[in-house]
Amino acid sequence: MCRIRMLQVILTPFEKRPPLRAVSADPPPVAPLAERLQRLELDAWAGLYIEHWRLIRGVLVGHLGYTADLEDVTQQVFETALKLVSSHKAQLSGDSSGLRAWLVAIALRLARAERRRQFKTWFSSEQPECENQSTDPLDPASMQLLQRAHRVLLLLPAKLRSPWLLRHLERMSLDEIATSTGVSLATVKRRLLAADQRFQKLAQRDPVLREHLQSGGAT
Repeated sequence: MCRIRMLQVILTPFEKRPPLRAVSADPPPVAPLAERLQRLELDAWAGLYIEHWRLIRGVLVGHLGYTADLEDVTQQVFETALKLVSSHKAQLSGDSSGLRAWLVAIALRLARAERRRQFKTWFSSEQPECENQSTDPLDPASMQLLQRAHRVLLLLPAKLRSPWLLRHLERMSLDEIATSTGVSLATVKRRLLAADQRFQKLAQRDPVLREHLQSGGAT
């Protein structure tokens, strides 16, 4: 009698292997802008200029007007920033808000120097040099109003004029203004209040500005 022996096949589980990980197609993370600027990466500096040149130009216009040297001084702000970093006189860190405040601080310093150089020219001229280089030209009435307001602003002390311009024209926060001008937040608030009061008082002496303010126009 033939006995058929059944072969038992024992199935053993496959060896456990770590799960496969998909290769990420995402590019490597980009270093913070401040770090890239510190490493003097040219594309980072070009991006800084493109993003902030309008702000810096506006700050300079508020202090110098539309002078023939406006574009040169604007360029000088970024050149100065680059020299400070490349000579290890400035160590950049923080976010874009801090970088913006730093650039504005440089612009204010250069504007004060330029104002000292042009002091006699500004106050010996009946009609300050003013060119409307905006891409959206103002009508004659608005341009006249702007010129008159600018003449009043020039009568304000620099310590009052700077925060007023940064707040009302550049829409910077109080914290950014404090960083840019190197004073406390409480000092910024006091100077803004004093600048508003002084501007209103001086503007009342100009018939065009007085009429504009009385009609509800913004300063």
